[in-house]
Amino acid sequence: MDVFLPSHINETQDYSYEDYYNLAASVDYGPCQKHQAKEFSQAFLPVFYSVTCVLGFVTNFFLIAVFIKCKSLRKALPLNMVSADLVFTATLPFWAVYAGDEWVFGHHACKLVTFLYIVGLYGSNLFVGFMILQKYVDMACGSVTRARRKIGLSVVLWLLSALAAAPHLYFVEAHEFQGQQICTNHFLHKHGWKIYMRYQMIVLGFCVPLAVLVFSSVVVLRIVARRTLLLQRSKTLMLVLGFTLLFFVLWFPYTVVMFLHSLQELHIISECVTSLHLDLAIVGTECIAFMHVYVNPVAYVLLNRRIWRKMRGRCMARTENLLGASESAGSGSSQESAVELKALHMYPSAESEGSNAERQGHFLPYLT
Repeated sequence: MDVFLPSHINETQDYSYEDYYNLAASVDYGPCQKHQAKEFSQAFLPVFYSVTCVLGFVTNFFLIAVFIKCKSLRKALPLNMVSADLVFTATLPFWAVYAGDEWVFGHHACKLVTFLYIVGLYGSNLFVGFMILQKYVDMACGSVTRARRKIGLSVVLWLLSALAAAPHLYFVEAHEFQGQQICTNHFLHKHGWKIYMRYQMIVLGFCVPLAVLVFSSVVVLRIVARRTLLLQRSKTLMLVLGFTLLFFVLWFPYTVVMFLHSLQELHIISECVTSLHLDLAIVGTECIAFMHVYVNPVAYVLLNRRIWRKMRGRCMARTENLLGASESAGSGSSQESAVELKALHMYPSAESEGSNAERQGHFLPYLT
């Protein structure tokens, strides 16, 4: 699935970055054996992708529900960030099956799923960066940017993500290799495209969003520091710094390992042990990076004070309604008991009638 991994071992045939999911392309082929990497990937990745898929759908749909209920919280860039994460998450079940065995969904699904995966990956990172940049613009200008500009920016980012994914749509294909179906980029002798797409991910998928985030963090911190308010009182500062730190933690290790893989492709790194370690490292760092599909919506909710106030207000309103309903039910039951007592006084029982009769007329009570 991962279109940013290098080909393995075999230099006579050009495999894709996804080969390590199947790893049949490298195991028992050439002098470098990778049985451990294959066994670990087949056992761990399907479980991880499945859990990540569930968490991604739950958290992102929860944030969409918040946007639907609270119209004032609907923003173009956060909503598009959630949409990109959902597009990315929708491809994880296919990669879970592929990581455990082989590609069983056919040629057209291979192209479509890979394209959506790349679009969702680029889109999510770009929307995070420019969402935080928009926070700085709104804060610096003292007014909220018009909705049309935000929608226009969203369209541009989606188009940029689609253009970045277009080469993968052209090169990826499903074909048989060593008795198994694999979904892979088939570059033939176009080695330059492989290097280009790798550094495209490093630059467009990591460096550009990180640069935007760092710039936004620095300028927002300077703006807040100049004002008389305390730093902690800025509702924008925590959101900007929080997303910047999270983005760096999630994507920096993966980007470093991808860069080392590019050195391996350029034959600067060629040792078998190093290649095996890089394969295992790309599995681990990729899993950390893929956590963004549920970390992004959770972070947006936790770091956004407006959402907290809305949710707290709704919870308090529901609590008051429940307390009011219980109080009304309690008052109703007390009124009913009072009515019953009055009825008892108005209509005494047979025993009380008999005792009254004895006292008044000395009549014996009825015998049964």
